[in-house]
This record gives sequence, structure tokens and C-alpha cells, in this order.
Amino acid sequence: MSERVRHPAVLGARLARPASVLRMLTPLGRGVVVVGLVAAALAVRFHWQEFSQLAAVALGLLVIAVVWQVLPGAPVGVLTLRQQRTVEGAPPPGAVLEVHSGATPMLSPRVVVPVGDRGVQLRLPFLGPFSFLREDVALPALARGAHAVGPVTYEKTDPVGLVRRRIETGSALELLVAPRVIDLPVFAGGLTNDLDGATSQQLSMSDLAFHALREYVPGDDLRHVHWRSSAKAGQLLVRQYHESRRGHVTVLLDPALSSYARPRDFELATSLATSIALRAVRDDFDTYLRCGPHLAQGRDAVAMTDAACRFTAVAHDDGLADAAAAADSITGTGLVVQVTGPARELVSLDAAAALFGRGTDWIVVRADSRGEAAVRDSGLLRELTVPDLARLPDLMARGMR
Repeated sequence: MSERVRHPAVLGARLARPASVLRMLTPLGRGVVVVGLVAAALAVRFHWQEFSQLAAVALGLLVIAVVWQVLPGAPVGVLTLRQQRTVEGAPPPGAVLEVHSGATPMLSPRVVVPVGDRGVQLRLPFLGPFSFLREDVALPALARGAHAVGPVTYEKTDPVGLVRRRIETGSALELLVAPRVIDLPVFAGGLTNDLDGATSQQLSMSDLAFHALREYVPGDDLRHVHWRSSAKAGQLLVRQYHESRRGHVTVLLDPALSSYARPRDFELATSLATSIALRAVRDDFDTYLRCGPHLAQGRDAVAMTDAACRFTAVAHDDGLADAAAAADSITGTGLVVQVTGPARELVSLDAAAALFGRGTDWIVVRADSRGEAAVRDSGLLRELTVPDLARLPDLMARGMR
């Protein structure tokens, strides 16, 4: 049984109830109760003084154990994480536990620090009344996700070990474990117009459409020099651009379990989607990353990884509704990347693509850990099959051409 630190009067009232005391008895405590009852029965039946003394000793030990639990001065444990965020596969961050004992001595107490669905157990040394201890806590390796660490649970036990009560102290902290990501080559989210006004089908490096020519200014990128016009004018002229689609990149991660052949494919898809979103952020694009109800929007890399920590696969399929919400939230997006599994049908992908209107480039990235790396066109959609995170840079470079 676990409870928050309570006022001694409240604890006394609870301990007065036999059911509460029985639940807190340790195996040794239950054995002492049985011995005491048997000794008392034999003493009454045979009038043996020895059994009367044994029953009195058992009763006395139980009374001391119960009184020990209601002594004032409960301990206080404060847990601090050395690092609030980490990446899957990296060494787990440590934590620091500060214990302030109360008026009751702590006899080599056992402390449990919950970490997600696991727990770290510590056996602390003897702590006298009103003493202080600082202890390092090594956390276990954790999978991607948002994990609760704490609150600290202290097992208060009497000197004999007959009654044990679990006391929660402090508050729970959140540890975010981000998915593994990989750096991608520069890409963009719009189409450009060439000097003659024709639309190019190649994605630009800066999501900028040609606007006019102007004189070269020191510091301009030489890649923007228009050499043919410069030769005619006798001076360097550079292309001047304006944003064609406001630099929007939308990344949609499919949360439906039915889209993936294996559970690890969803984790691979999460890494793929996060890697693509981080590349867009580094290229200074407004980025929209979504998986089910969890989303991040803007140009903040930390916000993208924090949102990815909370992505979960679900049994129901709301992929089309999520795409519709994204299309309503962002207007004029230049590139939409749908990250899904091998089982997602093209019909639903086409329906999602239609929500963003014409002029938007659409790429489907399928996470298939047992598939073959491939890039292929399916009508209006370009599909990338990615079996491993390390293959994503090459496949994205080929898919963006």
C-alpha cells in the first residue's frame, strides 16, 4: 500500500482499523500474529505461564511496530534529474535524491524511485533524526517516450520488521526520450520558376521563386549569379527571389497500427518523420509535424523532438482526419511528407493528398524494416521505402530530384 505523507492524527485513525494494520503486516509480522494467537489459545486452554508470556511478547512487539508508524516527523525526499531530455540509445541521465529524515530514525530504509513502468531500488544507510543524505540514482535505459520519474516511495519499517508502510514523498518528474534521428541533405518545400518563366519540377534549395535581376553586392552567393545576363550587361547580375510558398513543410506520421507490419516499424517511422522535420527546421522552414493528437509547429527543433517523444500508435485509423486538420491549419504548404507503413493503401494517401490542393508536392515515406530500399512513382505520389534509418539520406536525396 502506498500513500502520501499524512498528519499523524490521520495515520493514527487509519492504523486503528484492523484491516489497515493487516494489509501493512510483513510476512514476519503475520507469523508473529499467528504465534501470538496460538500461544494465547494454549495459555487459556492449559493455563501454561510460558505461553502467556509468549503471547504477551508477540502483542508487545506488534504494539511497538504500530506505534512506530505513527511517530511524527515523516521523511521528505526530493528528486532532481540531471537532464530533462535524452535520446534513445544514449546513456540514460542520472538523478540526485536528497533525503531529509524526520524525528523518527530511518533504519537502513529501502527507497524505490519509479521510472516509467520500472523502478530503481536503493538501500540507504542508517539516518538519525533530522539528518540529511544526498544519493546519486542511476536510471535504467529507456525506450522513446515521455516517462514519469518518481514520486519517491519510502518503506517505513519498525526495528523488528513486523509492519511496513509505503510513503510517497515529492512529486513526479518527466523525462523525455527522443527518437533516434539522422542528418539529411538540404531540401526545400517549393517549386521555382526559371528565368524564362517556366515552372521547374525540381524542388528548389531555398523555396524561393525567381523575381528579378539586380547588381551583384559583395556577400551575395555566387551560385545566384546569372552569367548569361552578366555577360550581356558587362557587370555581375544576381537573381533576386521571393518566397513562393512561405517555406512550409508538413510532415504527417501515420499513427494507425494497421498501417505497420511490425511494432518496430512504427518506431522506425517516428525516427524518419522526426529526421525530416528537423532537416526542415534547420533549413529555416515553417514546419508542421503531427501524429494523431500530438503536433509541433514552427521552427523550433526542441519542440519537434519533444512532440515526437509523445507519438503513440493507436488501433483506430484517423489518418484522413489528421491530414484534413493539417490542411486547415497551414495554407500554401510547399511540401507534404506522409510517413506511414507498408500496409497503408494508396487510395487513402491520394485522398489525403487531395486535401492540400494542386501545386503541393507530396512524398510518401514507408517504414518497412524487412523491405527493400526503393524509390518509385505511383501516379501523383512519389514513394520511398526505407528499411533502416541509415538509408534515409540517400533515398531522400533521390526522391527530392
